Amino acid sequence: MARKKRIWYPGATYHVMSRGNRRNSIFKDEWDYGMFMECLKSVKEQYDFKIHSICLMTNHFHMIVETGGTEIWKIMHKLLLSYAATYNMKYKLTGHLFENRYIGQIIEDDTYLLEASRYIHLNPVKAQMVREPLSYKYSSYADFVSGRNDGCSSGSVMNKLVDTSRVLRCFQNNPSEQYRMFVEGKISHSEQEMLIQKDMKEDDMWLPW
Repeated sequence: MARKKRIWYPGATYHVMSRGNRRNSIFKDEWDYGMFMECLKSVKEQYDFKIHSICLMTNHFHMIVETGGTEIWKIMHKLLLSYAATYNMKYKLTGHLFENRYIGQIIEDDTYLLEASRYIHLNPVKAQMVREPLSYKYSSYADFVSGRNDGCSSGSVMNKLVDTSRVLRCFQNNPSEQYRMFVEGKISHSEQEMLIQKDMKEDDMWLPW
């Protein structure tokens, strides 16, 4: 899996991540997760793009975004600005909710796409928040492997916004089960994980409190 250059242009696919300022939480309760997804839905109605994977952690989030005719920075700027305004109003806060600019890495082939999607869906497991990725409801993993039945409002919106087809097309014969085995299997992906972690500037200090 070769390292990708940071080239910004519309019509490309990116692994993006944004963090809470000073490691602070950006989601505190169920309402916050749901509101983030509503903000994402609103941005998606305004701009042409696809979401291939997503995971909302407590103090950061990951997404794989395929842009249409809109540059990735416009999509992310609108999303972060709209959610931060709603969050600050709810909690009567001022100042920056997110740390500086979002982190982004271009994805140029299916190998990197699959590894990035796996990395995103295993984020809660790596953070020791859950033992299995399917147990984490603020992730699109359920939409890939089993359908969603957790009943949470953010999950129902996520189900409508996430397009699983591009990732699942990488597998033949029962792609949902093959993707589950790819994510949860015992084969080591340590080299690929280290590369992605480096690309996204993510280390143990960004684990949830």
